[in-house]
Amino acid sequence: MSDREKQKDEIWMLRKAISRPNYAIMKLLLQKSPRTTRELYSLLEKKFTRKTLIITLRELSLDLNIIQPTHIRTEKGYGLGYRLNPKMKPVIKGVDKFAKTIEGVRNL
Repeated sequence: MSDREKQKDEIWMLRKAISRPNYAIMKLLLQKSPRTTRELYSLLEKKFTRKTLIITLRELSLDLNIIQPTHIRTEKGYGLGYRLNPKMKPVIKGVDKFAKTIEGVRNL
C-alpha cells in the first residue's frame, strides 16, 4: 500500500467520484440515461482526451459502480452503453445544491 492510499479520509470516495471527467459523465447520464459509449465520447471529446474518457468509464463502472453497462438498441443492432445507478441521482443533485450554497457563501 502506497503512502497516498494510507492517507484516505472520510470523503475520499466522494472526491474521486466528483473529479472533472467523472462528474461530466454523471451529469450527462443524469440528463438522459442510458447513453451509448460513442455518444458520450462525441459529447465530451472537446473537454477530455479519449484515453481519459476510457479510463473514466472503466473507473465509474468497475471500481465505483456509479454507472452500469447496458446494451442499447442502435440502427446497426446493439451497442454498448451506460446508465446511471439510480442510487446516484440524489447524490448528484445534492452535490449541485452544495456547490451553489458554497458559491453563495463565497460571494458574501
